Amino acid sequence: CPHGLLKQACKACKGCKHGLLRIQCGQCNGCPHGKVRRRCASCNGCPHGKLRTCCKLCVGCPHGKIKNDCAQCIPCPHGRVRRACARCTGCEHGKLKQDCRTCSGCPHGHIRRRCSRCRRAWAEQRASAAAPP
Repeated sequence: CPHGLLKQACKACKGCKHGLLRIQCGQCNGCPHGKVRRRCASCNGCPHGKLRTCCKLCVGCPHGKIKNDCAQCIPCPHGRVRRACARCTGCEHGKLKQDCRTCSGCPHGHIRRRCSRCRRAWAEQRASAAAPP
């Protein structure tokens, strides 16, 4: 978008009058139950009273787990869930890239997504980019 962000993440382009992204606003994208429509178990629910995407009985596997979290349905050669296996999807240091200080490190010596100074700077940068010109 013209503000330097992904269009779907920009509050100026995809925002509502309440200062939120429309998809996250309970007033603009709300349901009759007063919740954000996609998070409402009454609107998007299953017969078991849960969100359909979180119900083990609706989207589960034969092993009694949610299919994406089942190591038997989506296996790796090491017997783990593939997306959580450091040997399958990891970095050269033997860790998941998001948990490696070398691959995902910041100038402050922390893991970037956990560093409060980096997160604060990122939020300020997004706020200034999303501000109306």
